[in-house]
Amino acid sequence: MTNGPTRRAVLRRGGAALAALSATAGCVGGESTETEFDGPVVAVGPNGRNTFTPGTNEPLTIDAGTRVLFDWRSANHNIEVRNQPTDADWQGTEGTGTYHTDHTLEYTFEVPGEYYYVCTPHEGLGMAGELVVE
Repeated sequence: MTNGPTRRAVLRRGGAALAALSATAGCVGGESTETEFDGPVVAVGPNGRNTFTPGTNEPLTIDAGTRVLFDWRSANHNIEVRNQPTDADWQGTEGTGTYHTDHTLEYTFEVPGEYYYVCTPHEGLGMAGELVVE
């Protein structure tokens, strides 16, 4: 006689939960937007690192009028613009909160010059980026 659920009952319940999770997986994220976007992509927090790639160690250089996709690869990041050309109006991410994996932000950079941005929660760890518009 057993004092709890049988192994078979546990596996049956686990299988049902796994099937339910699999059925909803497409609702949560889906494929990366990068495959649908035809332009420069900045990875935000790739592989769980506190970096922008490109952007942390080398600036991304683009032509004026180029649309850039910022693609979140890990959680708890944002983009706060710290410096940009006088006539530019890039706001980075909305509000003061952070965003998570599969979030994206697209922006068309029209004004030539240097743009400097940070992830505020990870700025002290060096999560900063630079973008140059020619």
